[in-house]
Amino acid sequence: MALPKVQFKEISSNLETDMIWGFIFKNKRGWSRWIFKKHPKLKDVLNSKGENSQVAFIRNYILTFKKEHKKDLLKSKKKYELAWKKVKQRYFDLLSKILDTDWPKDHKNITVLISINPICPRFLNDWGFSIFYDYKQISHVLEVIMHETCHFLYFKKWLELYPATDKKKFESPYIEWHLSELVAPIILNDKRVQTLLKQKAVFYPEYSKIKINGNVASTHFTEIYKNSEGDFKKFLSNSFKSIKIHRHLFN
Repeated sequence: MALPKVQFKEISSNLETDMIWGFIFKNKRGWSRWIFKKHPKLKDVLNSKGENSQVAFIRNYILTFKKEHKKDLLKSKKKYELAWKKVKQRYFDLLSKILDTDWPKDHKNITVLISINPICPRFLNDWGFSIFYDYKQISHVLEVIMHETCHFLYFKKWLELYPATDKKKFESPYIEWHLSELVAPIILNDKRVQTLLKQKAVFYPEYSKIKINGNVASTHFTEIYKNSEGDFKKFLSNSFKSIKIHRHLFN
């Protein structure tokens, strides 16, 4: 089975500007707080009037920051590449077994974009995602890479089971997106994956505020996973039924 190649490179300033502007001014989930925590000076962009002024401010900040931290960005790229190289073959093989689907024969290379943005969005159509350059723990680096690459094969499996799905539902705020974000850490916490990751994968904090049948959402869907006894089709079917019943909790 052919496995995808993973390429690490620095994100373009244009894409990074667009992403950060979007998270600050368009995202309704409050994720801008994570950006301001790592880049407090960026909060001054809130004083800019008009989109053009805001974009110019963010772009200038990014260019200046990346110039001042050029060595750190390059060091992170090399460190992340080395860490991933040690586990990629075993992880991709294992992920294929867990999801019970092969990596596509016409697979694309997966691109990991080294970024100053602490939020790590993925791009399903391009098989790419960004990763924050300043993670201190290698285990955290591996968790992000495993989580994001999981999405690509997961949605392939999803379309095998639900081929009529409109792909827009793979993004927020749809329940299909919510389920994908619950499933990724559940898979990473599988004891087989834990032999590679060696730290518990985390869920979005908001899922700890959602209770289903007396359990928080992460526990509820983890129990469905355990009760499926390795049958991923069964797990996905039962999970999808459950989240549809409780869709009002995920609004």
